[in-house]
Amino acid sequence: MYYNFDQFLYEADKTAGNGIGLFGRFGASAGNPNPTQYFSSIGFGGKGMIPGRRFDRFGVGYYYDRVGQPTLQTKRFGTTEFLRNEWGFEAFYNIALTPWLLVTPDVQVIGPAQKRAITGTFSGPGTALGSYIGMATVLGVRVQVLL
Repeated sequence: MYYNFDQFLYEADKTAGNGIGLFGRFGASAGNPNPTQYFSSIGFGGKGMIPGRRFDRFGVGYYYDRVGQPTLQTKRFGTTEFLRNEWGFEAFYNIALTPWLLVTPDVQVIGPAQKRAITGTFSGPGTALGSYIGMATVLGVRVQVLL
């Protein structure tokens, strides 16, 4: 089950769909066979808010993924849990160089679901291995041509 919404809070030009608003999503599952039990996201974005830049868009969002605890079973390491809850943040600005050529700088920060690197030694059932996988920051630029 899931629910999506998006709502303008302010519309600068109702005929062009320009304005500022909120968007979000919530989903829930039994968590079997998919390890995701709950997913939620919320964000703020807009289009055409700078005078003379009616095709530009921007957005800032956050998500949280509640993960169940599937286990990994191996002869060498026994049984271990390998996932944790994941979260992320993204911000972008879509620059319309022309109505058909868009350039989008983007930054994402992710707290990954993978709990541990499988390195290190085994010291008993249910013992965690290796170290935590750290947060990642991803910088990117997209170019889009609309035909």
